[in-house]
Amino acid sequence: MKVGIYNHQHQRGGCPGCSQTYVKGMISDAERCKNVILRYYGPDCEFVNYTDLGDYPPENVDRPGYQRMIKDIKSNNVNVIITITAGKISNDINLILDFYQTCKNHNVEFITAKEGKDVMATLDILLAKVQKTVLN
Repeated sequence: MKVGIYNHQHQRGGCPGCSQTYVKGMISDAERCKNVILRYYGPDCEFVNYTDLGDYPPENVDRPGYQRMIKDIKSNNVNVIITITAGKISNDINLILDFYQTCKNHNVEFITAKEGKDVMATLDILLAKVQKTVLN
């Protein structure tokens, strides 16, 4: 099983100490994600890290790590994507739903360390509501 861990950390300020704090936070988040995956799927997982460090606005998905992850999803190079929370993808619900739809279209499971697999059920409900609104 090939698992992608996505982490986007805003880097506010510019002091060297601040940058180290953000990097340590990203490492901690990645370890938490790995532990969740190991509980779900066992030790036979291969991990790929997709990381973006910087002040990207929520509507900007033109981030190097994000774009590499989308390319791997569309190329069927990963089976699962995990983030700490869905908000690491974006704070814009439409972009989260677009991302989730891309995962679904390519049979890639999306889970979060916080909500686990339950995040998919929630996003399925939101996606259905959006599609119903568009069709009506």
